Amino acid sequence: MSLDSIPCDLFVDISGTDCAVPFSKLNDALEVLLSGQTLMAVSKKQALQSDILAFCRQRNLQLAGQGEMDEMFYFLIKLQD
Repeated sequence: MSLDSIPCDLFVDISGTDCAVPFSKLNDALEVLLSGQTLMAVSKKQALQSDILAFCRQRNLQLAGQGEMDEMFYFLIKLQD
């Protein structure tokens, strides 16, 4: 199984970014999604695990899944219906 096999509507790589840049990229990506669609964000930074959870709570988003695969951390973020 690889990251490519996980279904999502939009993919964004937030690797190699610091501070507010990952969340700026996430906000930009979320602007194009429709209600009920899923965004997959990936990063090599383990520290983003708690940050992504807080981001989802603040934005009223559902963290539909997360894990580690192919040396990347992935986050499935779903827009609420």
